[in-house]
Amino acid sequence: EVMALTRNDACVHEKVGVYANYHPGQHAAMILNEEIDLRMFPKHWQHAFMVEKQGDAGPRRSLQVFDAAGDAVHKIFLRDASNHDAWEGIKADLALDNQSPEQPVDPRQPKEAPKSDPSKLDILRKEWARMTDTHQFLRLTSKLKMNRFGA
Repeated sequence: EVMALTRNDACVHEKVGVYANYHPGQHAAMILNEEIDLRMFPKHWQHAFMVEKQGDAGPRRSLQVFDAAGDAVHKIFLRDASNHDAWEGIKADLALDNQSPEQPVDPRQPKEAPKSDPSKLDILRKEWARMTDTHQFLRLTSKLKMNRFGA
């Protein structure tokens, strides 16, 4: 059991559960179970760090993933019910020889500009109301020749 955390400027999303039922993929991979429904895009997961900070109740451990520009993509925090023995094994198996606190980063890529069509607003709203799964959204925006920012 861990706490999965993803954030952006608008929100913080935390889920407690187990990373189970992993489905790999070159473009997208996912963890899909009752507690954690996570879509991952491996090309954006460039750097990962195992972080240990001492707190009042003992060490606080997390695995933190960053993109090429150094922005946090996803973080996994161990909890009391986590397998702390596995943490030590993973740390030993995956540690790189270079433990420098400095890492090279690439320039941040510009954000995608909104692509919209105000004449299709009624269709967008009607189709949005009919959606039964969040994964239908990209197909909807594609059909309307919009992107998620424009929609």
